[in-house]
Formats: sequence, C-alpha cells, structure tokens
Amino acid sequence: MAAVKRINSEPKPRFQWRGLLLYILPLPLLPASIIALNADNTVAALARAAGFALAIFAATLIRKGIRLQAEGKRRRFKRRASTIPYRMIGAGIVSLAMFIVAMWGLSQHSFLDAIIFSLAVLLGCYFYYDFDPARKDPEVAAVGITTEEIIELLDEAEDKIASIERSSKDIDNIEFRDRLKRIVREARAILDTIEQDPVDARRARKFLKVYLDGAQQVTEGYARTHAGEANPELEDNFRRVLTTIEMVISDQQVKLKENNLSDLEVNIEVLQMQIEKEGVT
Repeated sequence: MAAVKRINSEPKPRFQWRGLLLYILPLPLLPASIIALNADNTVAALARAAGFALAIFAATLIRKGIRLQAEGKRRRFKRRASTIPYRMIGAGIVSLAMFIVAMWGLSQHSFLDAIIFSLAVLLGCYFYYDFDPARKDPEVAAVGITTEEIIELLDEAEDKIASIERSSKDIDNIEFRDRLKRIVREARAILDTIEQDPVDARRARKFLKVYLDGAQQVTEGYARTHAGEANPELEDNFRRVLTTIEMVISDQQVKLKENNLSDLEVNIEVLQMQIEKEGVT
C-alpha cells in the first residue's frame, strides 16, 4: 500500500484565532445591562442583555464558518465549506443585535440611527470576515453527505487513530506495536483517499465509525489489561484480533475502489463478534 501524504506528527489546527474579537466586543453589554436594571430601566436592561446573547451566538456561527472554510482548504476539499452560510447568518444576527441595543438599549438614538449602526456592523462583518463563498463546484450533499459532515467524520476518525497510537506505546510486545503502526498507517491512507475524493466518505462512513471504534476499543483494552505480568492466552487472542483488523482494513481499500460494501459490512460484523469472543477488551 502506498504511503500517505499526511505526516503523523503534523499538528492539527483545531483552534481558530480569527473571530475571537467578536466575543470580546459585546462584553461591556453585561455590566451595562446590570446598571440599567439597577436604575429600574427594564427595557434597556433587556435590550442590552438580548444584544449580548445574540452577539455571542453570532460570533459562534461566524467562527464556525471560518473554521469550516479553513478545514476545507487544509483537507483539499474543492466544494463549499458547508451547505449552511454560517458567516452570513452570523453577520445578520450581530447586525440585529446592534439594532436592538441602539434602539432600546441606548435611549438617545433614533430608529434611523439604529438602522445605520446595524448596517455598519453588517458591512464590517462582510469586509473583515467575508461571507461564505458562492457555489462553484458540485455540492457534496448531492451524493448524500455534506462537507461539514465529512470534516466531522474525519476529525472523529483522527481522534480514534491518535488514541490507538497512544495505547500502542503502552504495549511492550514489539510485534504488536509494529502491527498497530501498520494499521494506523493504512487507516490514514483511507482518510487520505477520502480527502482526495470526498464522495468516498459516504460509502466509508460505517467503516470509519464502526471499524476504527472497534480497533480503538480492543487496543486500549489490551494495553490496560496487559499492564501487569505476561498472559499468553490474552496475547494469542489479541494477535487473532489484529489479524482480523488487518484483513478488514485491506478489504476496505478494495471495496472503496470497487464501490461494493456489502462484503465489507459482513467483515465488520465478524470483527465485532471476534472482539467480544476473544475478551481482549
């Protein structure tokens, strides 16, 4: 099997700094709402509190849109970052928040002032954070899965693979550690294939969820139960399970290319039953 392009030690950019300012700017509305409440100005207090809540919600949506676009670029996706225009919706909500605060939270402003402020916020979001890119390529949803779902699927698979790697470090048996390295390498090869052709993600969804979950479960279980003295019976059980895992992952590569997953699903069921039978976990 060809080596994948992904490097195991490559840092995974999970945290997105862009857009954090949107969480900071509304913070003064909290003490302002308390001040208005103490002054028996209930309308202003509610307007400021509502503006704060809407602004925080909008910031979350905008940052999600930014994250999805960044993930799409990192994973070489050529489709839209999402079927939902998060940044556009977020910009509209934060603009509404500005209107509410200016109209009812600050009594000195008129209706026209509130409209102008809200439009200024909307334009600011557009120029600084941009809106979601227009559709230029076929939407992944047309084949049964959105790009957002693909990203979540791959992130979950990456977490399971990382867990297998961590657990393998607690296993002293060189044979088992080498076999687990091969399993991890081949699993990442499948993820790399999906990144290059996201349409395969729909067909591989059950494999990524069920197979990797079983591989993670059995590896963590063996590393935990084998921490003490040697147990030849447990080692034989784990060896048989690893053999089945290697067979299943090889079949997955073939079935992905052939677009025939019926036999693969049977192999996954066999793996699940064998894990329970061998009692490795």
